[in-house]
Amino acid sequence: MPMPGRPLRAHAVPRPRALAVLVLALGLVVTSLAGCGQPGPSSSDDSVAPTVSVPVQPTITAETPTDDAVDPSVEPTDGGLFDASSSLSGVSCEPTGDSWSFTGTLTNSDTEEHTFTVAAFIVKLSDGSYLADKELDVKLAAGASAPVAIRDFHTGPKAGVECLNGVTVKGL
Repeated sequence: MPMPGRPLRAHAVPRPRALAVLVLALGLVVTSLAGCGQPGPSSSDDSVAPTVSVPVQPTITAETPTDDAVDPSVEPTDGGLFDASSSLSGVSCEPTGDSWSFTGTLTNSDTEEHTFTVAAFIVKLSDGSYLADKELDVKLAAGASAPVAIRDFHTGPKAGVECLNGVTVKGL
């Protein structure tokens, strides 16, 4: 505490007792933090057991073959479960002027009623990129046939493009 009439010191000199307390506190903090790390063996002797032991866990298990595996000797067939391309006949996909339309006849050769999805696509010949498409759902009784038409689904010139079509059976 300053005394009246005495000038204040520019820098206070630390007292030896306060300095000793500060060094002791700092030493305790460093010592306690050093104990937080993973302890290692105190010698290079291999007989010292590790402090933590975790068994190796396998991450990949062997896969056993199942009876439903694909037989590589069987050749793929045209018209799979969802492909009904054989159900569509008399297909025409042409522009009238610049307006593209699709027509054809759809036949359900199955013994059950099905809903078919007929689609027409316009793609560029240069890179196969898609320009337009239109889908139409048609419900047909077993053994029935019906005309299908997708009118004016794209406007554009005939040059440089191609019309593709496809048929699938919904719900299979």
